[in-house]
Amino acid sequence: MIKSLVMYFILAVLLLIQTAFTDDFDALLNDALTQAEQESLDRDYVIALRSFNDGLYQMAIHHGIKALKNISSDIHKKEDLVYMLTIAYAKTKQKKRLLNIFDRYINSRFSTDTKMRIFVVVNNYFIDKGSYKISRYLKKKAAKLLKIQKPVYDITTPEYQRFDPGINIFKLQDDNLIGWNELYISKENTTLIEIAKKLDLGYDELRIANPHIDPFDVQKGMAVFIPRRRLLPEQNFEFGTIYINLSEKRLYYPLIIDGDAYVITFPVGIGVDDKKSPVGEFKITQKKEHPEWVVPKSIREENPDLPPVVPPGPNNPLGVRAMRLGHTDYLLHGTSKKFGIGMKVSHGCIRMYNSDVIRLFDIVPKGTKVVITEKNYKIYKNNNVYVEIFDINNDDKDQILRILREKGAIISAHLIEFYGKEKRGYAIPLLP
Repeated sequence: MIKSLVMYFILAVLLLIQTAFTDDFDALLNDALTQAEQESLDRDYVIALRSFNDGLYQMAIHHGIKALKNISSDIHKKEDLVYMLTIAYAKTKQKKRLLNIFDRYINSRFSTDTKMRIFVVVNNYFIDKGSYKISRYLKKKAAKLLKIQKPVYDITTPEYQRFDPGINIFKLQDDNLIGWNELYISKENTTLIEIAKKLDLGYDELRIANPHIDPFDVQKGMAVFIPRRRLLPEQNFEFGTIYINLSEKRLYYPLIIDGDAYVITFPVGIGVDDKKSPVGEFKITQKKEHPEWVVPKSIREENPDLPPVVPPGPNNPLGVRAMRLGHTDYLLHGTSKKFGIGMKVSHGCIRMYNSDVIRLFDIVPKGTKVVITEKNYKIYKNNNVYVEIFDINNDDKDQILRILREKGAIISAHLIEFYGKEKRGYAIPLLP
């Protein structure tokens, strides 16, 4: 801090001399002092984020507390710091500080998303420690977060009344944004796979949105963050076109229904790494109810016990409906498997829950365009700037920062890394 003050004082003096003793001395000195002070505040903020990303939680706490004391106007920066501190307190088993941060911010002016994430970390920490009485207290204080009301859409066209508002059909918001995030409280000991199926989600999207939950040990009373606020994969999308983003393992189908803009969306399973699902533009060229499966030669070579053709039925891996993508062997289909949606599981085809593929099949005409992309992140600007991250590398970080800067959202690389660890799988607003 002292070095910075000296540096900016010298700079102000030099500028004073250069301008031949103008009346700007006071203004120059004030600007120098303000800049030095801001540099010190940013230093603690950056060190806190960098330390957290490196797993140095005590150092992150030390600098995070210092930075938090001096932040007043930037609500997003403050929320990120508080959420970071919440995780760090849980990692370092600081029970009193966890409860204090919960009590202080759970009914604050913070965004609903941030308060949900704080609640998930604190509640699950005490559930894991067997402190059920404290968990009941936390749930009582967070009652408003647990009672988000589902919308009721005035849809009169019968074939679209079969979709569930707030789950797989949403009104389009702000040109490219849909949905809102929710909390789910487990009523039994279970897994994220079971919860995903129950809530019509994919396993991976639920797992990455809950990095501090053991996916195979969700205890009774634990809270799960449900990511449902999303950006469409294409900013300049077309109504009546299906969009599939392999990186998030999700399908989007924007439509005009009864004069309003809606998006129908479902989780999907995709091809494994060495048999990836295709990327590009296709059309639905064939639709089949209760399809038979003509086993490809390559799959029969892997498993010679398979017959040339598997008839329709409960053992047919194509499930109850299938739609062909162009003139390829790739299908958009159901599945006979109990699990696997939202994962890399297939030989390249796009899998859906049977209940989902039936509803989609009934409203998708032959000739419908299907655009398949593989985007590790999405960025969109309207009145705000949103970023949605799934899995990013260093090149992605640089690209994200450049695009955000062009859109007026200037944030640090350390914050993007933090989001890439702690806020994946849903649209994050970046501007105050």
